[in-house]
Amino acid sequence: MLDLVDAGTLSRGQAAWLLARIGEGSSWLVGARPGGAGKTTIMGALLAMLPEATVIHLAASGSGWRRARGGECVVAYEIGPGDYEAYVWGDDLGELAALGERGCRIVSNLHADTLEEARDQLVRQNGVPPSAFDRFRLFLPIRLTGSRSRTVPTIPVIWRQVDAGWERVAEPRIGPSETGILAWLDEALDGEPRDIESVRASWLRWSERLGPRA
Repeated sequence: MLDLVDAGTLSRGQAAWLLARIGEGSSWLVGARPGGAGKTTIMGALLAMLPEATVIHLAASGSGWRRARGGECVVAYEIGPGDYEAYVWGDDLGELAALGERGCRIVSNLHADTLEEARDQLVRQNGVPPSAFDRFRLFLPIRLTGSRSRTVPTIPVIWRQVDAGWERVAEPRIGPSETGILAWLDEALDGEPRDIESVRASWLRWSERLGPRA
């Protein structure tokens, strides 16, 4: 998570806002058409910030993920038709989306640059009900910026599902919850070590100080 901020993939405000939404239980999708754009990296960085003791299931054969309970997290490596471990499409994708409607946190990425492309793949191509698509709650589209010699993945906007539909969030509003998280970010960005286990441990300790977020 800290590396994403250092690289300019996420702003400080975006990182704090996303951490607040993850703390509230949001699911998310990361999207980009090109391969190698950083979808899995961003998805994994956010997964590392899940609340303590979250039960995580991989949507792979034999893992029992279809029996996940409300409050647990189910992760698909990718939404796509490839015959690879933890790729979901067709009936598997329908079951993953249905878990979201049953209160599970669902997380994945897909080859889509826009919210409309993501909705097309799930709803039109795979028959996922629009209400189940909405359960992903957050859509993070990646843009590649820079030169041929060095490209940087950025997330210029975040899409958030609300009662009225989906809203476009550019630079999120910083409220009391995000203010506390920004304090942790600033402290962590200046600190060491920066491996993922240490960052997660630091975040969980800070989260206890922040208290529960509704």
